[in-house]
This record gives sequence, structure tokens and C-alpha cells, in this order.
Amino acid sequence: MGNNAQSSVGIVLVSHSQKVTEGLKDLILEMNGDNVNVHSAGGTDDGRLGTSATIIMSKIEELQDCENILIFYDMGSALLSTETAIDLLDEDLQAKCKIVEGPIVEGAFVASVQSTVTNDVDVILEEVSKL
Repeated sequence: MGNNAQSSVGIVLVSHSQKVTEGLKDLILEMNGDNVNVHSAGGTDDGRLGTSATIIMSKIEELQDCENILIFYDMGSALLSTETAIDLLDEDLQAKCKIVEGPIVEGAFVASVQSTVTNDVDVILEEVSKL
């Protein structure tokens, strides 16, 4: 599945560093095979450190066929950029988005593993909350 939106759960990784989100995406796919729908939204539009609401919005839109989209972020302005990106989406897509509080690496990894077992987003988020 990798980057297809066939799964019920999609994951977006938001960090100030594209290297962080790309590395985490690689880790998740390596450990779960291609059964996880995960997208990297790190860095800015011009490749610098920072976050970009337009990149985040684009990655969410790529997951529009998913029932739920879990968004993990690293810190501060990444949350603000994520909230801005969600605000720019249509209401139906906004309703699918869930910003997840918790550690980006461990949280996204646990969510990805759980998404291969269940499509129940409440069960997935419960496991993440145990971190």
C-alpha cells in the first residue's frame, strides 16, 4: 500500500525536518511492509528547516480516500502549521483528520502497527495514548 489511499487509516508525519519525516516513514515501511499508508510532510517548500501548511495540506489530500487521517507532529509551530492546513481543507476532509498528541516517532510507529491489525481509530489512538 505504501502511498496508496486504500487503507482505512492514513498517517501524516509533520516535522521541522524533512530528513526526520522521511527517515521515520522509511522505518515504518521497513517494519510493516507496504501495508501502511504513511506520508512525509517535513520541512518547508524550499527544503529548509521549518514547516509548511501547503505541504501538510497536500499530503492530507493524498489520503482523502482514507476513513481516518492521523497526523503526528514534532513541536510548536508544526502544530500551528497542521491546524492551518486542516482549516484550508473542505469540511468532509477536515472531519477525517485527527491531530495526535504524543511522541512523533513512537506514536506514529505504534499507530502504523495497529493500523495493520485494526481500522478502528479509537483502538489505534488508545494504544498510542499508552506511550
